[in-house]
This record gives sequence, structure tokens and C-alpha cells, in this order.
Amino acid sequence: MKFKSKKCYLVYGIAANHLNAKEANYALNSWIKNQRLGKIIYHEHFASKPLGGIAIFEVTSQQQLDELITEPNKEDSFLYGWDLNYHPLIHSTNTERFIYQVQYTLSSYRGLKMEYVLED
Repeated sequence: MKFKSKKCYLVYGIAANHLNAKEANYALNSWIKNQRLGKIIYHEHFASKPLGGIAIFEVTSQQQLDELITEPNKEDSFLYGWDLNYHPLIHSTNTERFIYQVQYTLSSYRGLKMEYVLED
């Protein structure tokens, strides 16, 4: 995948079949700690089978994108053996835009107002 500009990527993964829920959750949590993958801004685990989860990363370089895609192929990766899909997002080009998109969706489609301030 070619890096074009700073963007958020959704990673959707189905855990390796031999993992139970606790092991799959641990694997995803451990994997997203890797700072070479970009900035993790959201993740969630699947509550039923197939086990797995999603993660959203803010990616700012070709190096981060390459690491995000190739790292799980290494035998010592926490996500080795997982079936992963990668999707660049349209509106969420960074963390702030991702949060704005959540706010916009809640407001526009459910009439809920949400205020969130991002602090370093």
C-alpha cells in the first residue's frame, strides 16, 4: 500500500483459530502498544466468534504504513496468524478529525451533542 498523506487506517482482524477470547484480547492489546505502527487512537475487541477486533491508527509516514502492514507477518508478532484487512479512512485524516467524525455522526444521525477537548 502506498502512503499518500497523513491518514487514519482501520485495521480489522480475525484472530488465529487456536486463540480463546482472553488470548485474542491480550494479543491485540499487546500489538497496538508498538509505537512503530503509528499513533493508536481507538481499538475494540469482538464479543463473539469469530474473535478478533479493530484498531484505528493515525499514520504519518510510509515507514509507519509499511510496519503496520508487514509486522503481523513476522513469526514473533502478537498478531501472527491473524486474518487482517487495512482500510484508509476518508474523513479521519488525524486524531482530531476522527474525534470530530464521532461528534458529527452522533449529532447528525442521533441528535446527540458531544464535546471533547484533546489535550497533550
